[in-house]
Amino acid sequence: MKNLVARILVVGTALAGALCVNAGDKSITAYVPFNFYAGSTVMPQGAYRVDEVANSGMVALKTTHATKSIATHHLIGKSLDEPARLLFRRYGDAYFLAEIWAGDGSNGHALKLSAREKEIARGGPAPALAVISLAVR
Repeated sequence: MKNLVARILVVGTALAGALCVNAGDKSITAYVPFNFYAGSTVMPQGAYRVDEVANSGMVALKTTHATKSIATHHLIGKSLDEPARLLFRRYGDAYFLAEIWAGDGSNGHALKLSAREKEIARGGPAPALAVISLAVR
């Protein structure tokens, strides 16, 4: 009896894990026309695929020149149907990725302020916002 229960738990856990990974993964694409910071890493301008991994708080930015995995925290939008977009904070000519919205309802992802962004923010005016609309795949 113990073996049967153990087998059921193992199979059930494996199936549930596979469903979570596949069912919630999202991919969106965007062209970012400027270099920007994603965390502490400078990312080059270009076409990006943004992969959101369900239930993990991780987002992967992929381009032909670079890949960066980013830890994020969950955001809830003001409307039930937030459009897909990348939101950047701009200080002069330095851009920092701030939010990622996949266009799948009211859920989004926010990035922490990096040490570099905090340093720049201390010495100047409030940042301007730059928004790039995304194509959802």
